[in-house]
Amino acid sequence: MRVSTLILAAIIITLAAGNLVLYSGVVQGERAISFAQAASRGVNDGAQQSATPPARSGAATAAQRAEADDGGALPGRFVPTQGRQHTSSGYPLPNHVPFCPAGGVIESCYASNPPTSGMHLPVQASVQLDGNHRIRIPPDPGVYDFPVPRESIPHLEEHAGVYVGYQCQSDACATTVERLKGLVDQENSLGARVVMSPDLDLPGDTLGLAAWTRVDAFLVVDDSDDRVRRFIKAHSCRFDPEKFCPDTPVN
Repeated sequence: MRVSTLILAAIIITLAAGNLVLYSGVVQGERAISFAQAASRGVNDGAQQSATPPARSGAATAAQRAEADDGGALPGRFVPTQGRQHTSSGYPLPNHVPFCPAGGVIESCYASNPPTSGMHLPVQASVQLDGNHRIRIPPDPGVYDFPVPRESIPHLEEHAGVYVGYQCQSDACATTVERLKGLVDQENSLGARVVMSPDLDLPGDTLGLAAWTRVDAFLVVDDSDDRVRRFIKAHSCRFDPEKFCPDTPVN
């Protein structure tokens, strides 16, 4: 009888220890990792970020689902995420983050032009660009008549934004772009988060639309308006891991 009691006590102690490990939020190994800390990694804007944080429940978050959605129903070409890490310093950088060579996609370059994720400048209240232009990093939604830093584009996309870049050489392109500026202003007034600016990385007479993990670059034509508007409506606030968008946007 006494032996049975000792065995039962040992079983109870073992189960209790197991539950302590299960519910204390740590896993055993070389490093004990807090489940709560792991779930929050990547959300703090001041931290180095490598991926969308996992959901605590094990189910994918809305941001994770948006990031991984490679379906053909969304406008633009799907580009797998390259993470959310910050550059080692703020603007200005000693060198631009380059575009990846064909067939070689790593975290230290951009897999698309314009970029759709990856290394980006940290938050800065005000930086001075060439031509005495001042801008926040990431840029606030709006239309800019000067190029924004290439490395600021993934950050505005991480903040639920869409980037509309253009490089014009012809008068026809310039006319279309002036019309598109009004379209972008209208979409922003309805709650969208869009930055539009010249983009010297693009070929001549080309529009480059980018959002997190989606890109669409094409020659400027008269009927570009619908294509641009569809892209904005589909992707503004689609990826919003840091909750910059209201629950019920006007747009």
